[in-house]
Amino acid sequence: MLKAVGGFLILAGCIGFGGNRIREEQSRIRHLQELIRIIRRIQNEMVYGKHTLPEICQILSVSSQAPYQEAFDTIYRRMRQEETCLDRIWEQEMTQSLRRTRLREEEREILRNLPRQMGIREEKYQAESIGQSMDLLVRKCRQAEESYENQSRVIFSLSILTGVFLIILLL
Repeated sequence: MLKAVGGFLILAGCIGFGGNRIREEQSRIRHLQELIRIIRRIQNEMVYGKHTLPEICQILSVSSQAPYQEAFDTIYRRMRQEETCLDRIWEQEMTQSLRRTRLREEEREILRNLPRQMGIREEKYQAESIGQSMDLLVRKCRQAEESYENQSRVIFSLSILTGVFLIILLL
């Protein structure tokens, strides 16, 4: 009886571990979708709203989700208080907020380096250069979504097989 309960608990633990890994991948996809939405909003605010990046940060501090909302609010407040370079403030705050996400380093780098593409004076060209970052994120998101189904099946199967293997090994 105790062996059966122990075996069930081992199997449940392995399945839970696999489920956690699957949720991490779902979280990554959600973050990529949010980043695409943010970059699209920045682009639209530049072209149609004719706003500067600090003003856009204020707008995004209200309309963004959890880790990004704080970062944009802090960027806006620091830009009003300090006379330092936007690039440095942006990079510091985005590095800190993106640290808690499940994004890959290359995906984090896209958002961190976004203000470096703003060196062009005309907003049309700024929006085009930001559009390139958005296109890159869209490709990464599409790849993640396409591979998610297969990855989730493989992870779930491997977690079950690992649990069965541990049960056999321990019994």
